Amino acid sequence: MALREVILTVLSRGEMTGYEITKDFEAVYVHFWRASHQQVYRELARLHKDGRVTSKVITQDGRPDKKVYAITKRGLEELRRWILAPTEAPRPQYDLLVKLLGSPVVDRRAFQQELERVRAQAREWVNGLRVTRRECIRSRSKGWSEHDQILYLTLRRGLLLGQAQLRWLEEVGAFLESGQLPE
Repeated sequence: MALREVILTVLSRGEMTGYEITKDFEAVYVHFWRASHQQVYRELARLHKDGRVTSKVITQDGRPDKKVYAITKRGLEELRRWILAPTEAPRPQYDLLVKLLGSPVVDRRAFQQELERVRAQAREWVNGLRVTRRECIRSRSKGWSEHDQILYLTLRRGLLLGQAQLRWLEEVGAFLESGQLPE
């Protein structure tokens, strides 16, 4: 997956400014994709050049003009092809796994500090997802669109992965403390 497909996915829901797209990234896509404002705007320019999106300038009183992007028929066809193409398995690359494998060459307590730092980040991430989940549940009474339901499913994946990560980190920590493997 590339930023191109993420932006086409965002625009498939409707017209948006570059600013709105980046806000969508910060609110929704941040849990599985990272992109800076500059990266989003560069990719929008490429998509425009390739005929996958259009843009129109809207004049605003007392404020700078804004550019609104929309997906084109060619962009929608590209997105459809990408969605139906085979998906690769998630890549298991994770620095902490390699560090764990190499940890016998360092002081165990020093490595436990790194493990605790990662654990604190994971807890913060899971707690943030739980807050978002509660907000979603509260808003469900107003009725969810299909898009809202799909967003909820992506949130659930993040929560399940985060909970599994925390459990695994606890097991690693317990092993480093006791030398005993979990059952």
